[in-house]
Amino acid sequence: MSDATDARPRVVVLDEEFRSALPDLAARHPGLALALASDLDEGALDGVDGVITQMAPLDAGLVARLGGLRAVLKVGRSYHNIDVDAVRARGLAFGAVPRKGPNCVAELAMTFVLALSKDLLVSHESVATGAYRYRGLKPERSAQWKMAFHWMRHTTLHEVTGKTLGIVGMGEIGIELARRAQAFGMTTHYTKRTPLSAELERRCGARYRDLDALLAESDYVCLAVPHTDETEGMIGREQLGRMKESAFLVNVCRGGVVDEEALVEALQARRIAGAGLDVFAYEPLPADSALCSLDNVILTPHVGGGSGTNRVLELGAALDEMVRLLDGQRPTIDLSTPA
Repeated sequence: MSDATDARPRVVVLDEEFRSALPDLAARHPGLALALASDLDEGALDGVDGVITQMAPLDAGLVARLGGLRAVLKVGRSYHNIDVDAVRARGLAFGAVPRKGPNCVAELAMTFVLALSKDLLVSHESVATGAYRYRGLKPERSAQWKMAFHWMRHTTLHEVTGKTLGIVGMGEIGIELARRAQAFGMTTHYTKRTPLSAELERRCGARYRDLDALLAESDYVCLAVPHTDETEGMIGREQLGRMKESAFLVNVCRGGVVDEEALVEALQARRIAGAGLDVFAYEPLPADSALCSLDNVILTPHVGGGSGTNRVLELGAALDEMVRLLDGQRPTIDLSTPA
């Protein structure tokens, strides 16, 4: 942190994991005096202008000790680790910056939902191979009022509007996915160990269900949990058996969360309608995997992370936003009032 003669706004990052990113970001933001909270003594807290946190707690006690605080910024949309009442009572600028990584994974999950709803792979193959010939059709010149609408008559084609998306795990990925589903007119349910606050549920348009209810009610079940001892094989035969026969499973977290053998059996027997899978028990997915021969599955090679992200990118975006807040501008994602 700068000395007493340094007039630059002072910004403190609460999460220790950003330590390695700070030198690079300090060079990019010479107008800010940056520091990690763990490097400050108690007396330095009163001179802090802005606080950034991803997962580290910002409780009422710490807010009170930051006497000169003007702005609070959350890296990610889930601000469960912040005492919002204490922040709002001070009238501080309070905002969030989405994380690139969860955004990318949520985009892929929504891509799976849309592709499965349009039977996209089978639709492509039927056009590319001229499968219309098996239906006795011949190509004719099209026009505005003359068209061969839905010429292959795929029976699983449907709209996602009005369908229910069930998200297993409601961290940053789940919240980003819920927002996208809301834009498509879907109803979103979620399950996690500790339900979100009512305010966070309103912000992302999702309602809590226990796992059994979520599986039974959802048209799409998306897995977005970390792979731990607790979640190893959490979706097995019993859980797949609770899903609708018309439902789809989407996995964008880790392959070990699903009993892959049970999933193959369910897909082969059409006990569920299909699946979109970016992750597998073994990666790369073995060429002789039964998943490779199924026509009701879309497979991708673990591309959910998009073009990639890192702490410099994500904290850098937060610092760009913090500069705006300390300049007196409103947060791009404003959390200063309840949802």
